[in-house]
Amino acid sequence: MTAIKAQAEYEIPEVDAEKGAIEAEYRGASHWGLPRANEEDDLDLLRQSHEVEFQYGLTDWWMLRLTPNVEQPDGESIELASIGVETQFVLVPRRGGTFGLALMAGYGPNSLFVDGDDPDEFEFGPVIEAAPGPWLFTFNPRLFDEVGSAQDQEWLGFEYAAQARYSVTDRWALAVLGFGEIEELVHAGPFEAQTHVFGPSLYVFSAPEAEQEWSLGAGACSV
Repeated sequence: MTAIKAQAEYEIPEVDAEKGAIEAEYRGASHWGLPRANEEDDLDLLRQSHEVEFQYGLTDWWMLRLTPNVEQPDGESIELASIGVETQFVLVPRRGGTFGLALMAGYGPNSLFVDGDDPDEFEFGPVIEAAPGPWLFTFNPRLFDEVGSAQDQEWLGFEYAAQARYSVTDRWALAVLGFGEIEELVHAGPFEAQTHVFGPSLYVFSAPEAEQEWSLGAGACSV
């Protein structure tokens, strides 16, 4: 559940891959507290957004992800907003240890699947995990570039996803999540003009001896 005017779902990736493992993750949000728009305002406001990510481990160091995203703009019907194809290479597996490092790259072929003038988008960056004791710190900074005839970007943009999570028990944890975007690094502008979203979250996990692993997270974020 995302408050104020957050733009979409955000992902906190994990470093490790497992050969043959199939994972599915749903990320959904309801947005409220939306500012009112008038005829002169150009506001892209979301009422709901839903994202499903499918992941497959080709090896213990290489995985693929497919992520369609649908959104419901305020006052309109649900529509396909984007689709992403990602690959991730594990450089330093964590496997329950204290440090892990991976490199991810993704491509969004919006011109092929999404109605409208949204450009295709390419992004890449590291996934970093540090796990001292009951803590898990995750940082995923990414550079992105618009591709195709619809692009109007002068230079690379920057995005990040970050998490500080504390495991209270084996079954649940508390976390603070952070996400941000700068559309163009050469025109970053003041901090107030950028998108930065922060908020608390609660995680509940399957039992350690469960045959099928699952987790559930819920929280609230605001700009």
